[in-house]
Amino acid sequence: MSRLPYLACVATVLLIGAKPQTEMFSKYKPVEAYELRPGILAMPKYAEDGQICEVGVEKRSYSPELIRINESFSQKEIDQIVDDLVPVDERGPRLNGLLGGMMIMSGNTSSNATVYENVTITSYGGISSKSNPHAGLTSNGDVAFTVQWTKRKCQ
Repeated sequence: MSRLPYLACVATVLLIGAKPQTEMFSKYKPVEAYELRPGILAMPKYAEDGQICEVGVEKRSYSPELIRINESFSQKEIDQIVDDLVPVDERGPRLNGLLGGMMIMSGNTSSNATVYENVTITSYGGISSKSNPHAGLTSNGDVAFTVQWTKRKCQ
C-alpha cells in the first residue's frame, strides 16, 4: 500500500492549521532598518515628500551569535558614519556659539547636539558619578545618535 495518500493528507492538515509567520507579527508596526556596518543599524524616518528627515543609529544588541550589553560608539565611529550618511557639503557649515552645540544632562543620561546649517547630530549616552564626589561626572559612552535634517519635517 502506498504512503503517498497518507502523506498528502498529513501535509494538507499541517498546511491548513499552520499560520503564516508574518501573521505572528501582524499586530506590530514594522520597522525599517539598514545595517551600515556589521552590528550597526540605521533606522530612517521620512517627511511627507518621501525624503529622509531623521535617521537613528545604534549598535545591535542581539544577534544569534552574540548579545551585547551597553555597547557604545567611539567618537571616531560616529564621525565616520555621519560622513557616510551626510557628507560635509550636504551638512553645511557648523554653526558657532550656543546654536552650534550643546550638552544636556538629565538624571543619568546625556545628549550632545552638534548643529550644522542643514542637519543636527545628537548623540545619547549615560553618565555616572565617580566614587570621588569632587571629581564630577564621567561619561559611559554614546549608545545611539540621530541625524536630523533641519529643513524637513518628519511625519
